[in-house]
Amino acid sequence: MTRHTASRAAGTAPTAALSERQLEILRRVAAGQTHQQIARALDRAVITIRKDSTGLRAALGARSLAHAVHLAHGLRLLDRERHGDHASYEAHRRRGETPCGKCRAAERAYRQNLRTTTKETR
Repeated sequence: MTRHTASRAAGTAPTAALSERQLEILRRVAAGQTHQQIARALDRAVITIRKDSTGLRAALGARSLAHAVHLAHGLRLLDRERHGDHASYEAHRRRGETPCGKCRAAERAYRQNLRTTTKETR
């Protein structure tokens, strides 16, 4: 089993050693997925995802999953850059960058959804 380790400077935070699955769960939680959605995506039982979540919170010394995501960003276990949604597309634009392919595709889907929703409400 591969483990990812990181610690803060001066050793003020506990060392985090997360399994690949715990890291994947953390990424998905950071993306806003529920335990049920994660379980479906990883083909696992919800209770397994909950146990892994508890383990990753303990490894990071976090009080909650939101706190775990925050700590993981600080430990550079998670990438702060968002890609593939409307907000990330707009972030590229505000920085004067050409949006990446993933963000352009997400923006197209977002705009299509807006058009569909607008037509349905008429």
